Amino acid sequence: MEFKGLEEEIAAHPVITIFRHEHPDCDAMGSQAALDQWIRENYRDKEVYRLGAETCTQGKWEAMDQVSDDLVRNSLAIVLDTANKERVDDQRYVQAQKVIKIDHHPERDPFGSVNYVFEKAAATCEILATFFEQQKKSVSQKTAEALYCGLLTDTLCFRTNNTTSHTLAAASWVAQYDVRIPELNRMLFDQDLKAFRFAGWIRSHVQTRNDALAYLIIDEDVQKEWGYTGSEARNFIDEIGHVQEFQVWALFTQKTVEGKVLYDGSLRSKTVQVNDLAQQYGGGGHYNAAGVKNLSEESLKTLLQSLFSRI
Repeated sequence: MEFKGLEEEIAAHPVITIFRHEHPDCDAMGSQAALDQWIRENYRDKEVYRLGAETCTQGKWEAMDQVSDDLVRNSLAIVLDTANKERVDDQRYVQAQKVIKIDHHPERDPFGSVNYVFEKAAATCEILATFFEQQKKSVSQKTAEALYCGLLTDTLCFRTNNTTSHTLAAASWVAQYDVRIPELNRMLFDQDLKAFRFAGWIRSHVQTRNDALAYLIIDEDVQKEWGYTGSEARNFIDEIGHVQEFQVWALFTQKTVEGKVLYDGSLRSKTVQVNDLAQQYGGGGHYNAAGVKNLSEESLKTLLQSLFSRI
């Protein structure tokens, strides 16, 4: 990976704002937290801010910063882990003096003034780990642990087919900074009793087609009954995985927008490509993990049929 000019851009701007995608996962949150911390540690004269309205319920993350429009306009914006501009959580990034995009999703929208997109990387945290290692500057335990969280979760504990020797080397490099591996694993994957019971509900209501496609649609009443938002409920997508027969699995949540019933969804697979289908429905993501939003009931049915036809 080459990062020509990236360090120079960071060094040249006194104010830096860091963005990531909406409905953030641990790679989005971890890369954002790690870059923020690394800049603070190595460029102490700079103002650095993490922006976004949403947060991730997996793990523990600091609250986002609240800043004025004027501050964004006077900043260098770095957008992490976001394939297309519509998914950036806080669209004020476009007002910045300059926009840098750092991502590992398939390049479909090079919206940055400068783009560092490495599609073979398993996580944006893998990209940042490589960049930090090349810079040979200070790396704290806090920075390393944020990177570890993103690396571990975006690879599903190093099980995805885009996990490479480079990914594992990046994780090994990160781990040397006193990363509390057992503690972080418990923080990321241990469930409270409510989540444990909801996971049981999900498994008992999953529908299948030929035992190869598994899916579940969670309506609004169920979300309210359990006390989960749609985004939080979709984080349970992995509860449908880990079944030998399932080749593709999906979890959809219902919502009402201006009186219209719509669906957001998370798509996963073992070997089948799903991100190109997601793009056809206004979403996107990785080859084996993607998301869609604002589907009509008819579009949802069509998408499920398209997924099934690929098995």
